[in-house]
Amino acid sequence: MKNIFLFLLLLSFGTVSAQSPQGTITFNRKTDWISIMSKLPYVSQEEVDRMTLTWGNNDDNKGQNYELFFKDNKSLFTQKEEESDGSYSWRQAKFVLIRDHEAKKIKDMKEELGKTFLIEEDLSKVKWKILNEIKEIEGYLCMKAETKNEIKDQTIHAWFTNSIPISAGPEGYNGLPGMILEIDINEGDAVITATDVDLTTPIGKLPVPKKMKGKKTTYSELNGRIEKFIAESIEGRKNPYWRIRY
Repeated sequence: MKNIFLFLLLLSFGTVSAQSPQGTITFNRKTDWISIMSKLPYVSQEEVDRMTLTWGNNDDNKGQNYELFFKDNKSLFTQKEEESDGSYSWRQAKFVLIRDHEAKKIKDMKEELGKTFLIEEDLSKVKWKILNEIKEIEGYLCMKAETKNEIKDQTIHAWFTNSIPISAGPEGYNGLPGMILEIDINEGDAVITATDVDLTTPIGKLPVPKKMKGKKTTYSELNGRIEKFIAESIEGRKNPYWRIRY
């Protein structure tokens, strides 16, 4: 309780800094596919047991690495480019999320349903509920917040710190009084956690790709497609998350 009171006291002083922070945060995203599959309404416990026996548990899951670059109250989140170790790897989907936190604008390029979409629109406000829990991530004291993804029926928990005073985070999440260092989707189905925080190496400018191309759309229209696809997939006893991001 004492630590929580201290954290709230720090929040009360605000998160505005005389100098906008800049840096790079590396995140690791782990997805528990057995847990996701087990929650689909048509999957039986026998099938879950068979999947667990075939695929094993989630302990050996190394996850995928992402990077969040931020400077001048702008941020860019994308999958980290890494050299192959010679083993099989999935094709990297197009996924670049750009946020202008001051102008409240976004420019996203993302692959969903087998197509690449380009979304340029106002930054929507996320409705967060700040909870009475704290923990440490990469040396930063973080507080927990909760929101909902109604389209995918997901509960989202974020852990944020006001020690990095920019309202940014992985997967495009924002709107909290400080940097989000972890996102937990549906109690561990997918967890995106900061593994390295570098606030000392200058980044020059955000690494925006030279070509940001795709079918222009809005999140309202794209979410409508996704919602319909999820319903049709479940009716057809198929996992929708093989073609959309969980």
